[in-house]
Amino acid sequence: MYDCLVVGSGYGGATVAARLAPKRKVLLVERGKRWRPGEFPGGLAGIARSYMSARNPSGLWAMRLGKGTGNAFASALGGASAINYGITARPDDHVFATWPVSAVALAPYFERALAVLQPRANPIAAELGDQQFLDRIEPGRRVDLVNTIDFSECDNCGECVPGCNKGAKRSLDRTYLALAMDAGAEVKVETTVRRIEPTDAGYRVQLSSTTGAAADEWVPARQVAICAGTLGTLDLMHSLRDVFALSPQFGTRLSMNGDGLAFLYNTTHRLSSHSGAPISTCVRIPFVDPGGDTRTLMVMSGRVPKAAARFAAAALAVLADVVRDRVAPYEPDGGAGWRRLKDLSGAGPGGALSQSFMFKLDSQDSGRGVARFGRDGKVVIDWPDYAEDPINQFAAERLVQWAVRAGGTVVPNVASLPGMRSFSVHPLGGCRMGHGPDDGVVDDVGRVFRPAGGFYPGLRIIDASIVPTSVGVPPSLTVAAVAERAAEHMLAEA
Repeated sequence: MYDCLVVGSGYGGATVAARLAPKRKVLLVERGKRWRPGEFPGGLAGIARSYMSARNPSGLWAMRLGKGTGNAFASALGGASAINYGITARPDDHVFATWPVSAVALAPYFERALAVLQPRANPIAAELGDQQFLDRIEPGRRVDLVNTIDFSECDNCGECVPGCNKGAKRSLDRTYLALAMDAGAEVKVETTVRRIEPTDAGYRVQLSSTTGAAADEWVPARQVAICAGTLGTLDLMHSLRDVFALSPQFGTRLSMNGDGLAFLYNTTHRLSSHSGAPISTCVRIPFVDPGGDTRTLMVMSGRVPKAAARFAAAALAVLADVVRDRVAPYEPDGGAGWRRLKDLSGAGPGGALSQSFMFKLDSQDSGRGVARFGRDGKVVIDWPDYAEDPINQFAAERLVQWAVRAGGTVVPNVASLPGMRSFSVHPLGGCRMGHGPDDGVVDDVGRVFRPAGGFYPGLRIIDASIVPTSVGVPPSLTVAAVAERAAEHMLAEA
């Protein structure tokens, strides 16, 4: 009998396992496999081969397409930490205004998470040109970022995405998961949960190998913490709807966290979008929405992953003529044209991509996405007019303002182009926290509401799916802080 079975090893599951393992018998199960340095795919062909499918159940990543949206996600021990840039940022306090837990109450748990993740600033950030560019474009709004990267081992190769083969990234398998395993937590990778059923002593959980390497088994546990990420948790809870009746809020008010991607292409400024260096700085711009609420638009100095840099350079050189939104001043020496020609043969210093600003957007969208389950039981997020969300319109207007100030060609958010979707890597909500079943699926520590009142004993959801609003920054630190608080409550309850 396990004291707690944790489903998923992302920022929620890894944190819960780490905090419970020193005092409880913990089993953590993860659908993906453990990827070690040297095993991550390289090049576009390698990334394509690592796509998760029925034929490749241990693939590294996958995506799902809904109406107006697309969502990409990771499948690995450590979840998204295996393939992301490790950006670790705390939201602005106004984000929590409508949450059932305040910014003040969460503050110590943010500090606990930071103590484990130990993010650091990029020591070469000032050399990349982004800081100077942002200081000119948005004076006084620059916020430099920290990353969960060991920069003493980082050579700025550009392979943060889709995974560091140099061992420089402090992904969750080196932080929270390492703490959990050192404290005695058992970990089963390439394992999925098929069924959860209540028993007199807690629950019994049916585990299945994704590779068929072992027969299904039933495992008893007093507590179950579902931490499979927004899409994975929605899939699992939908499959268990005959066991657990949920609030009518289930599958509603999903957020894309304002994710977006655009370019200010071929400016007159030296920049570093072609560089493999991790994302190191941003600006946070306040926006008052039509309802009078303040939201945050975060614009990061993005990087094109090394695997896609050559393709991106050539594609942008062509696309810049298609969009024809040029506001750059005329360069008598023909420098802009020569930079574009250089990019047609390969990305590098001196080309147009090296003088482009890649807008990686995170922001507080209005959270109007709706879960839709297909015949296979898998969820997609429908939000047909996501590109018209007020925060996205504000971001588009700001991009044009930047172009007027700095020159270049505006290549707008791909979601605004005909036939395209808005893509996110940070879907939030669907099992949002609330004060009761009328406005949430779980409470502020992840306990699952019964629609008729009370909670399902020993059952928790603790991951990005319970985050009730967009947070306007990459949500990893927020999820870890929420999980720190929930894990503390689990120990007290047990």
